[in-house]
Amino acid sequence: MNYNNNIDTGVVDSIEAYRKRRPSVTLIVDRRVVSPLIFRNTAPDRAETQAFDEEIHAQVNPEKFVAKERLTGLDLLRRLTEKFDSGYDESWSEYEYEDEIPNGLISEEYTYNNPKSLNVSLNHDSLTYGTVGTGDEDYGIKSRVIMGYTYSLHKYDILNSETRNAVYETGTMKDEDNNQSSSLFEVVPIQPNNRFLHFITIESGTVGMLAYVLSNVLNTSRYGARGTRTGKTIENNILGVVFSDAPVNLSTAEYMLDYNEGDDYNGLVEYIEDSRKSDWTVYGEMFEDNPEWLDDLFQVASRKKADADKELYDLLRNDLEKNIDGIKKSVSD
Repeated sequence: MNYNNNIDTGVVDSIEAYRKRRPSVTLIVDRRVVSPLIFRNTAPDRAETQAFDEEIHAQVNPEKFVAKERLTGLDLLRRLTEKFDSGYDESWSEYEYEDEIPNGLISEEYTYNNPKSLNVSLNHDSLTYGTVGTGDEDYGIKSRVIMGYTYSLHKYDILNSETRNAVYETGTMKDEDNNQSSSLFEVVPIQPNNRFLHFITIESGTVGMLAYVLSNVLNTSRYGARGTRTGKTIENNILGVVFSDAPVNLSTAEYMLDYNEGDDYNGLVEYIEDSRKSDWTVYGEMFEDNPEWLDDLFQVASRKKADADKELYDLLRNDLEKNIDGIKKSVSD
């Protein structure tokens, strides 16, 4: 499906060095905690906190989510490239990037925390989330993804601590002489069935970037400290999508202060309606029904559609070609 033919606002056809227009798409995301979750920001044993109406809530830096979702995206780009790449595309030779241009979706040399050069960094991870050159070249790509701090919808009990003890080879916390092992650390996890409301905005992005961010959000489930040991901690669900000709500014804190009624998202529709501008189109289960093309995009991004991998690869590949063309023109100008 050609999604570009169905989206008449919220995205650009291809990116440019200078953002002359700032249309945006905002995802309204419900992050439901499904296992005890540890977010460490400044305190070593618990999350930062914020009080709303004298009740303590966990406060989480957006980078805690972005870092995990970028890793999901990088794995996707590499997996799809290995699966569908058919070799060097000579049609790209006109861009004078030699063989550093990725044959598929990403260069084998690319790592987002230590990119070698601009050529190596031309992929949806860097173009969507931004990067700064720290290797052979000095350059910067500004992020098109905007997400603020978020807060647990329900109370965060900072007195509900858990103690972790060392385990001996016996598999117990007592040695061969029956001595109790020492305490390693204490943590105060966010308990299951708490939730985080998050607004993720893609500003001046393309349809490919929208699909990429959607895929990352819907396919990431391990967040927080010790995520590689504890497994799935959060289930993400898209409650709504806002398409606009201009930047959309929505805040979890504003919602918590003025609209949250204590139950799950009872005040969300009112908040969106009060914030709505004349050019907004809002889809989702709590708003206007999704059009067929948007449901199809969700199916592809969540990898539930039978041919999702191929459709997503083609969408991202075509989008990358157009974006590299835009970058080339910006550099030459």
